[in-house]
Amino acid sequence: MADTDFTAEILETEVVVKHTADGHIFRFPILSNGTVSLHGARIEVNPNAKRQANRYVFDAQNAATKALGRPRA
Repeated sequence: MADTDFTAEILETEVVVKHTADGHIFRFPILSNGTVSLHGARIEVNPNAKRQANRYVFDAQNAATKALGRPRA
């Protein structure tokens, strides 16, 4: 899955990732060591999406990890 399929925003305690085509939103907590975790992650499912959110969860986590690696503006 391409990185462009997701947009990510870093908040104080979590990284919010949105799948651009289907509109699912994934919220990954930021751990004390600066990584994101699937444990404690939440998914806000778009009921009108063509595909189920669980198909994207690992790709969304990768997008969140990459977002944390970028310099913050």
